[in-house]
Amino acid sequence: MGATTSEIDVVLMLVVLGLAALLALALQLGRALQPVRPALPEEDCPPPGLGRLVPVGRQVDHECRKGLAALEMWLRASQVRP
Repeated sequence: MGATTSEIDVVLMLVVLGLAALLALALQLGRALQPVRPALPEEDCPPPGLGRLVPVGRQVDHECRKGLAALEMWLRASQVRP
């Protein structure tokens, strides 16, 4: 006699679950074997209490220019005219 469809379904499910477990294990092993990032130099670290959302480099210059332009527009708009 041949295998029933429920037996085939169980075997296929076990194969799929085994492959999923093997993939998960491979991902965990890949993360564990990656080289550790070196610590940043002190001058590149954000001040205590601030996270990674602190702008650095060119972004600081861009945000400063954008803020100064907005401030200048606000000052011009709020000037009292005689």
